[in-house]
Amino acid sequence: MSDTIDPDKAVAIRLRARLAVVERAAWFGLVHAMRTRPEETEAFLASERARCAEGFTNKEAGGKGWAGDLTDVERAMLAAEIDKGLAELLSDAKDAV
Repeated sequence: MSDTIDPDKAVAIRLRARLAVVERAAWFGLVHAMRTRPEETEAFLASERARCAEGFTNKEAGGKGWAGDLTDVERAMLAAEIDKGLAELLSDAKDAV
């Protein structure tokens, strides 16, 4: 086994580490918000889910909405995954408090 890491793989590993740090920090903030202002937090997440659903499908001014580099099918998948993730986060946060 080699003691070196491919430079491209090192970039991916660093990005994974950054994502994990951001997830943990966001989780802390969400749980804190659910403990201190649960109704407002739930309302905010509901509005964000709606905003994301609109943002990924809106073709305002001839654009492709958010993530314009993706096809319609890919954007729909991304929007569904984000919506699912936000719903799961809220459920997990409720269980945590």
